[in-house]
Amino acid sequence: MVSKDTFTLSPSIDMQTAATTPWDIVVVGAGPAGTAMAARAATKKLRVLFIDRSPLPRPKVCGCCLSPLALAELSNLSKETIPQFTVSTLSLTDLTIVSQGYCASVPYATGGVLSRISLDTCLAKHAIAANAAWLPNTRAVSCKVDQVTVTLTVQTTSQSQHAIQTKRLILAGGLRDAIRMQGDSAVHRPPRNWPRNNRIGLGTTLCSTGGAISERHLVMAVGSAGYCGLVRLEDGSIDVAAAVHPSLLKRGATPAEALSRLLAETFQDVECPIDTSLLQGSGLLATPQLTHHTGHVDPQCTRILRVGDAVGYIEPFTGEGIGWALLSARLAMEALIDIRGDLRPSQEASQRYQQTYGNALNHHHRRCRMVSLALRSPFFVSTAVRAAACFPTIASSIARTITGNT
Repeated sequence: MVSKDTFTLSPSIDMQTAATTPWDIVVVGAGPAGTAMAARAATKKLRVLFIDRSPLPRPKVCGCCLSPLALAELSNLSKETIPQFTVSTLSLTDLTIVSQGYCASVPYATGGVLSRISLDTCLAKHAIAANAAWLPNTRAVSCKVDQVTVTLTVQTTSQSQHAIQTKRLILAGGLRDAIRMQGDSAVHRPPRNWPRNNRIGLGTTLCSTGGAISERHLVMAVGSAGYCGLVRLEDGSIDVAAAVHPSLLKRGATPAEALSRLLAETFQDVECPIDTSLLQGSGLLATPQLTHHTGHVDPQCTRILRVGDAVGYIEPFTGEGIGWALLSARLAMEALIDIRGDLRPSQEASQRYQQTYGNALNHHHRRCRMVSLALRSPFFVSTAVRAAACFPTIASSIARTITGNT
């Protein structure tokens, strides 16, 4: 839920001006990857516009954990763009894993926590301060490519459509990246590959009195049909983020009922740290299928790149998604811009981006896939939790290795 005390981030440009400006870069999506991309590009004195279908701030289904990689990328972003602009986070100190009634708590002084409401809005303000133009409530509908520009068709909340022209288009729309490509004879969406037994995301925030979770403490509950992360945010509210098999919902359960069932199975005789009755009426949000691969560069045009979750996504148990998104934005920016601050030829830039992205992230993705497969076995998870309870120091080291936070 968005705090009543939070003000909407006003647009810094009107639609008429946006539609008549020849942009160097247009970014679709105002999550961490999109806003970081806009901030870096604007610092290079390029004409940059970033848009989002929603206003800011807005809630997102996310575990809200910032890995050491994410914190490092945020620090680099501040140094490279607006040095006096910082992002404040809560540092994690402990991790509790629960499965089939077994519970283990280990030291986990790794990474931090910050709500997406605060993080995304902070980064958007950062980009605006770097002189990027911001236009909310603007949905990207389709795009068409010619020999010089990419023409992006957008739609406002009043249903009016407008054309925006840019030299490079960056798609940072996350899991909902559904922009259509206009060809000579048809309109199509790029292919997206999903694995079998994929899961969807469910998430909400509960009021500060909604549970007994202490500050800086991450709780991960693992069940047979998914898992759920619980953590207290900077304003005292409790973030609830789950990845569940769609079968939980196909049985006729509401999202709140499905999540309550998962937590009941997981904790059993162990006291659940949140009041699950509060899930009803909490405004639970859902995502499309989580794990997917779409690709770094649009197959129809090398002037269209993807960053963040729009490229591909692995189930978020390890809490590294935001770090990967921020890193992908930096790699895309480094590929697009040469040392003189000019745009590289699109073919060269796209090849460079695909290579550096693979070198930086492929091994992280492989490790994360192995973790997600292991989580499909309740017996394996509960056995590992019992072992962790007996050897917390070793388990803490293993947990950091699994999540790439060594």
